[in-house]
Amino acid sequence: MIRGALRRLFVVFAVIFVLTSAVSLAIGALAHANLERALADGFYVAGSAVLVGSFVLGVRGPLRADWEQDDRPRAGVLPRSVRRSTPEERVEARQNSLALFALGIVLLLIGGGFDPTRRLF
Repeated sequence: MIRGALRRLFVVFAVIFVLTSAVSLAIGALAHANLERALADGFYVAGSAVLVGSFVLGVRGPLRADWEQDDRPRAGVLPRSVRRSTPEERVEARQNSLALFALGIVLLLIGGGFDPTRRLF
């Protein structure tokens, strides 16, 4: 179970890393900018976005949408009712928020590693 979770986490991190690098390098090349600086800015933006997502996920209230599985089509995109979240859902939301926070910090540190104006050592 732990190995599978670590594998999925690694895949998510690898996809974010590759996509952020590719988009940052493409935008930096099109702007004729320093590519190290473009990578740093891309990781700063990605890390900040993940941190915002962590905050949004962490401050959800105790109510959840109750989407019924009806065969009837219905108009609108709102749920029919709301329900209280279970303790397991609250624990899972907290763990997901902490995992996203850690991922955001890691992305910011990677951005700091690529930043030519900042040196770690």
